[in-house]
Amino acid sequence: MSKNPLKIKVAYLYPDFLQGLCDKANLDIFKLRANERNIDVEIEEIKNNDRINSSRYDFYYISGSNLEALDTCNKLLKNNYSQLQIALESNIPMLAINCGYILFGKNYQLNNSPMYNALGVFSSSTTVVQNPIYSKVIGTCGFLKKYKQIVGFIHCYTQTTLEEDTKPFITLKKDKTEGAVYKNAIGTYITSPILAHNPYFCDYLIANCLRTRYKCIIPLAKLCDDIEWYAHNYLLEAK
Repeated sequence: MSKNPLKIKVAYLYPDFLQGLCDKANLDIFKLRANERNIDVEIEEIKNNDRINSSRYDFYYISGSNLEALDTCNKLLKNNYSQLQIALESNIPMLAINCGYILFGKNYQLNNSPMYNALGVFSSSTTVVQNPIYSKVIGTCGFLKKYKQIVGFIHCYTQTTLEEDTKPFITLKKDKTEGAVYKNAIGTYITSPILAHNPYFCDYLIANCLRTRYKCIIPLAKLCDDIEWYAHNYLLEAK
């Protein structure tokens, strides 16, 4: 690496409560693909009552599958609401997966609990389903310029409904949709991990982080992605 590489600082929200099997893998892939282009990635874990300073971070990441921790993390997120709102309206990239997607919605209800107001990044409501949802997902992402196809797996116990004016992350067959988008924030139930099976989407996030940090478009060097595209195509063709 050169002495002064480009930098991206990541806020990894509440891994001590929410972390699941694929969550850290997404950040590992993000960091690997950035490092291969001489971009330094620093990941700072935001835990418990840590206060967020919106000016410190270029990317916010929250994931996990621990539904029992939702209420706790919802309160922690609300404690940082003003700083997260500043980051959101400043177009800082955010990726919210699974539990993170639920918490970034407008509200959620688990089992027989009351309906809780959440962070409200996305105009969405989440409820529990009787049978767990486990399926392969193949969809088209409207904001990606070249490789628009997103593949992955969903494994969750909840269902999220978008309000009519909310943009989905991807469009599936028969006009169905998955996930949500607002400004540079993206929410999805796709785990698998999503950045490993969709290298172009990972690069989109890296480029967005650089653009918001350095206030200009910085082209990404092309990588040899034979393994990544093999994984993408294998999942695409798998039954």
